[in-house]
Amino acid sequence: MKTPILFCLLGILITPSVVLAEDIFADRSVEPGQFYAGFGLLKSEAECSYEGVACDSTGYKLSTGYKFNKNLAVEGGYYDLFNNDGTSQETLKKSAVNASGLSLAGVGSYFFDHKKSLSGKAGIMAWQVDGNTDGVLVDAMSGTDILLGVGAGYELNDYWQLRGEYEHVGGDLEVNVYSVGTTLSTL
Repeated sequence: MKTPILFCLLGILITPSVVLAEDIFADRSVEPGQFYAGFGLLKSEAECSYEGVACDSTGYKLSTGYKFNKNLAVEGGYYDLFNNDGTSQETLKKSAVNASGLSLAGVGSYFFDHKKSLSGKAGIMAWQVDGNTDGVLVDAMSGTDILLGVGAGYELNDYWQLRGEYEHVGGDLEVNVYSVGTTLSTL
């Protein structure tokens, strides 16, 4: 749990210097064939529990993508969906449930002007959920489900973008993911 907080603090410390170093009012000119990477903090709401421990939690996601042009990209990501623990009321044993996933999606974006955009995402997520009791793996599930999402972005400069997204993983695992993060595009 400390690692995502450290990444977030590092991003907060780096972002102002990058914004001040670049002309924030310059026009955005996305070159075809541009790679990008992103980091976001997330809040997940899942319809599950294990030994009385709810699956809802905070986490993080890492993403990377390739922009074919300003409006179309393909994106892959790693999601730390939830990692929660507690003591079972029935057995008085310590239980933990955690889940992670890998995604691959197409992303379409619409720019209102050179700074603000809306995006839509459609793809798949391969996920795994583990349930532990007293440190022993008791239950594990995995699968592949549909990933759908919408988001909004704000261009800080030619390289940095702030993003907020809502994503839904639907199928065997039902999870709503709310995230805020940043992306860095290549030169």
